[in-house]
Amino acid sequence: MDESLLQLRAVWQKDLFENVVPFWLDHSLDTEYGGYFSALDEHGEVYDDTKYMWLNGRALYMWARLYCDFPEASERDQWRRAAELGAAFLDKAKDDQGLLFFSLSRDGSERLHLQRKPYAAVFYVQGKLSYWRMLKVIEDEGGSHGEDAAAVLASAEAMFETLLEWIEDPSKCGRPPAAPSNATKLADVMCAASLSLDFYHLSADAETREGHKRRIAQACADVLRHYDASKRILVEQAGPDGVDYATPAGRLFLPGHSIEVAWFLLQMVEVVPDETLKNVALDAIEGSLERGWDDAHGGGLLYMMDLEGRPLVDATVTNDDKLWWPCTEALIALVMAHTLTGDDDRWGGWLRKVHAYCYDHFATDASWYGYLKRDGTPRHTAKGGNYMGFFHLPRALIMCVKMTGPRYYL
Repeated sequence: MDESLLQLRAVWQKDLFENVVPFWLDHSLDTEYGGYFSALDEHGEVYDDTKYMWLNGRALYMWARLYCDFPEASERDQWRRAAELGAAFLDKAKDDQGLLFFSLSRDGSERLHLQRKPYAAVFYVQGKLSYWRMLKVIEDEGGSHGEDAAAVLASAEAMFETLLEWIEDPSKCGRPPAAPSNATKLADVMCAASLSLDFYHLSADAETREGHKRRIAQACADVLRHYDASKRILVEQAGPDGVDYATPAGRLFLPGHSIEVAWFLLQMVEVVPDETLKNVALDAIEGSLERGWDDAHGGGLLYMMDLEGRPLVDATVTNDDKLWWPCTEALIALVMAHTLTGDDDRWGGWLRKVHAYCYDHFATDASWYGYLKRDGTPRHTAKGGNYMGFFHLPRALIMCVKMTGPRYYL
């Protein structure tokens, strides 16, 4: 392993286990009502006790994953208790018709907001599936948990099927029917594919695995329509014939999302090998960084842009800001590309550049800031909110640590 990569790994490892995980363990758990707080200020104080359910699903995923991935960690029992706090509370978001509410009151008795998009369901599935994995690890290690593991898995499977229906027919979750243009959203394609990838790796049933493998293969074909080979990027919306810049939606480019999808693709081609798609993924990582990196204002990835330089239709979007999650996705993608290819000339410089920006601007000794102005100074100092929680950052640090060395034991 390259010595500079090992030095970076030491930083990520220390940040994960000494800063990020303790901050969220100390401040985000609601031990009275269950679930997790996500609106935390710079010092971890809760400034809004609303439970944002897509962030609760993400946090459940992370606590269970920590338990499974680091079996000799001294804090492992605390991570298990953290996961248990979120698992039951997640079901409070479901109404009698099977819709999932975006936010609930602290105790879960009031459903506050129904976001007519499928993404709360994505993280319900991801959280429940990760929790099921934790239960099976407990069983395999000879422990007990008092849960019905089969029911937990069934709830994840049922919600996944519902999610696929919502993507196919948006009217089922209260959105307008799909447009006749058959345009696809990159997020919809990849949410379904990434969950299929999780189910594929965790399922022991050959027929079930084959079904998820077919869905992964279809997603690989679908995502190519979002790829602009001339720009080497993935765009947010594509028509049946590929990219189309005639509309604002067709011109929308999110560098961080393009990079995230690219590393998903690198995982997918391990299941459905495709050398062409592998090269597309690598090129999309590089092309997205080149187009999205803001050298004119000190570096960092821009949040979103119109590919023809026109104003964004949604004027409320802070398109010139630098958000934490595109940079965490870039860290994952660059470490993955580096370890996969061994090409430090292509990936090492970018990795060190992104890492340096993150630790010069986002990182603190207690988790990261989430939102910077274009000049790299904090727009505000909160560590979480209704869109930022315990997910992108710890996922990136876990993956980077695991991809660059032996399993870390506390």
